[in-house]
Amino acid sequence: MIDCIDPGHGGSDPGAGGNGLQEKDIALSVGLKLRGYLQAVGHGVVMTRETDKDVGYAYDSATTELQARCDISDGAGADILVSIHCNAFNESAKGTETFHCAGSVRGEKLAQCVHNQIIGLGGLVNRGVKDNGLYMTKHPEAVAILIELAFIDESEDAAKLGDPVWQDDFAKAIARGITDYVAG
Repeated sequence: MIDCIDPGHGGSDPGAGGNGLQEKDIALSVGLKLRGYLQAVGHGVVMTRETDKDVGYAYDSATTELQARCDISDGAGADILVSIHCNAFNESAKGTETFHCAGSVRGEKLAQCVHNQIIGLGGLVNRGVKDNGLYMTKHPEAVAILIELAFIDESEDAAKLGDPVWQDDFAKAIARGITDYVAG
């Protein structure tokens, strides 16, 4: 089993921000922790980034940057791709949502397994599992999901996102969800 972990944004693209936090930093922290948990159970892991950098080139178009991430996953022959993000919406929304490519039965199953584990942590609003045509769920060869951990611009969610214990809990939950998917 080869898993590709995609910590969203990075380098010239900070992603969403709020409450003194940047999405690219939270995604990277959770992604690096997730790598350790997956490797501990025998999964091969490839990362789209391991530091605060652009995956393609600085200030590339979004499509070029996202394709560079897909290319890493495809080149490694990844079975699963998990793209990690934080949401934002006018400081007024809360919760976790997980996306998969519309029409992908395996993507929906993976998304549900991971989402169930994250929501099982407690203290998060369940915004559900949703299908869509997001680039990172639609274009890789691997079964792909995109997780919006919580809202970085909402104070209660941001407190969790900025907490190293919560970051570790998010990583453990994602790893459990992946192993649930593989076992199922």
